[in-house]
Amino acid sequence: MQLLPYLKKKRMIPFKMIGTGLVIGILICFHRLFFEPSRLSNVPVVVPLEDHRTAVFIFLILLTLLSGLDGLRSSYSRFRTQKKTGFSGIGSLLIWIVLTAANSALSFFEIELINNYYLYRMETRYVVLGIAITFVLYLIIIFLTDSMSIGLVIGNCFFLAWGMVNFYVQEFRGIPLQWIDFGSFRTAASVSGNYSYEPTWQIIACLVLTCGISGFYLHARSYHNFRGWIGRAASRAIAVILFVAFASVTVHSDFLEQQGIWLRDWQPWYTYRLFGMESGFLAFAKASYPEAPETYSKQHVRKIIDDTERQEAGSGGDQPENIICIMNESFADLSIYPHFKTTTKMLPYLNSLKDNAQQGRLMVSVKGGTTANTEYEFLTGNSTVLSPNTVVYNSFIKQDQYSLARSLKDQGYTPYAYHPYYRNGWNRETVYPRMGFDRFFSLEDSFKGSSYLRGFVSDESDYDQLIRAVEGKKKGEKLFLFNVTMQNHSPYDDPFLKSEVHIPDYHGVDQKKAEQYLTLTNLSDQALKKLIDYFSRSDEKTLICFWGDHQPEIGDDFWSYCLGKRLDDASFVDQQLTYETRYLIWANYDIPEKENQTLSANYLSGYLMQVAGLKTTGYQDFLIDQRKTIPAMNAYGYLGQDGQQHEWGTADAGEQESRELEAYKCLIYHELTAGKERDESFFGIES
Repeated sequence: MQLLPYLKKKRMIPFKMIGTGLVIGILICFHRLFFEPSRLSNVPVVVPLEDHRTAVFIFLILLTLLSGLDGLRSSYSRFRTQKKTGFSGIGSLLIWIVLTAANSALSFFEIELINNYYLYRMETRYVVLGIAITFVLYLIIIFLTDSMSIGLVIGNCFFLAWGMVNFYVQEFRGIPLQWIDFGSFRTAASVSGNYSYEPTWQIIACLVLTCGISGFYLHARSYHNFRGWIGRAASRAIAVILFVAFASVTVHSDFLEQQGIWLRDWQPWYTYRLFGMESGFLAFAKASYPEAPETYSKQHVRKIIDDTERQEAGSGGDQPENIICIMNESFADLSIYPHFKTTTKMLPYLNSLKDNAQQGRLMVSVKGGTTANTEYEFLTGNSTVLSPNTVVYNSFIKQDQYSLARSLKDQGYTPYAYHPYYRNGWNRETVYPRMGFDRFFSLEDSFKGSSYLRGFVSDESDYDQLIRAVEGKKKGEKLFLFNVTMQNHSPYDDPFLKSEVHIPDYHGVDQKKAEQYLTLTNLSDQALKKLIDYFSRSDEKTLICFWGDHQPEIGDDFWSYCLGKRLDDASFVDQQLTYETRYLIWANYDIPEKENQTLSANYLSGYLMQVAGLKTTGYQDFLIDQRKTIPAMNAYGYLGQDGQQHEWGTADAGEQESRELEAYKCLIYHELTAGKERDESFFGIES
């Protein structure tokens, strides 16, 4: 009767010895991180531990050995006495409460140590708030598992994982982990294998610390809070009640705002570092759900529609037979930055286009990622100003959507979508049919025999698909081809791609990534030349619209070089530079020629309809009229008629611009939520 538990306890001894050895092995493998200069040495780090990494390394070795020896001692003791040890009674409850509170503080500082270089600039009240949030989450886990020791172990692992994921998301995308990212899990998973996950000394230190602390809790062996199914059910019920109360206070009320937490939508990491990662995450989670504009009502929307001045329909004389729209991944012209210089001319072909071409800067609402939002703004004319922290494709496209695809389909075009990657990315396989596309050609069913760069289909091979579609169409058929490329997707650390572009004045930690990115954009420029050369020889009238979805994420050090100042010191005007890309409209027939005209993604499709001589929707007419007051905009601000950038919601924003924005928000909200009550003659092409 006593043999089985005896053997089980005896078997645990070698496993604990192996576990201790593995943790020490991790420390030895990554010991250089604690002794060599930090790879973030160019960042003004103010965390005192940065200068005491050797002492941290020695402490972690001792902690690991102590945890391992304690495990062996406790296992041997139980092996000898066959008695279960652990805490019991009121005294032990108080001990566990103190341990949970202390561990909450430890986990909070672990997360901030990994992610927040300016940890010690945080106000005390936000440190206390962060620890309190962590404490409540620990209680939820403890009651859910019905175990103090197991709950604390799982909690330690959970917060470590949260901190590490946030770090790598910030590294790769330039934007920290947000609630909306969980709706994009499949998209993130599909590209995650292309990145290099190099750890920092902070990550290794917190990993070892978590292992050591977890070892002590497991040795305590207080495995259950309650006995019997009634106790276990009550424990889970308490966890659910705590979770509902926590969500109600943090996400569904104004509690965080009342604590002074505010969002810098265009720079989320600033909010995270100022108020703590957990508080920032929850504040942005609350902002992920759009609220109806203050002036919204169906009657008000009706008045806006009735007051919209309708444009004359296109003449039909110069309407193209093919309309090709290409949103190029991470394509941007970094020469807009005052301190940026290269040894090679950037985008020579694009910059040379003059005849039958219009081009200039394009304001977008995302940077470093969230491609789908620029795509959404272009196809629908809806800005993400209503909810800049939401991926609209994942959250709001629950019904048929008015879009450029539908507007062109109603005028005789066959709409096809192309994307040389997996079809489930950003929920496109569901969204595109609702947008009105007849077919979606993705990596799974097309692009066979394509050439690849860094694991992504090259722009040249991508454009070959568009050429084949035009060559293979039926006689007299008109095509609308919408293409989202992949060649320039991050990361930019492929050791096999030789950089042909160099930055003579920059030798920082992000130099190799920046030069590889610039090399890729020049390759995109060459692919664009091949595409336009082909259609310049075509007898069919073809209109090509080309633009970048967002600027790349390369690294804070590189952007500081571009701006000539630390990102913390960047003004709103400086930051708006990071939300600019390029656009081009070209035709193989006569169209008006323009240079240096700034547009924004939400205006681009309506403007394209005008250039093509096609009939515009009432909604596009509203946007065409709005451009007279607000020439270009994104979710955070707008380019005024004075040529200056202005931030929404501040005294700098003009009264007329603010009124027009409010009307625009009402239309966006109505189009997204009103369903069958939407006015088809306004949002679509009137029969």
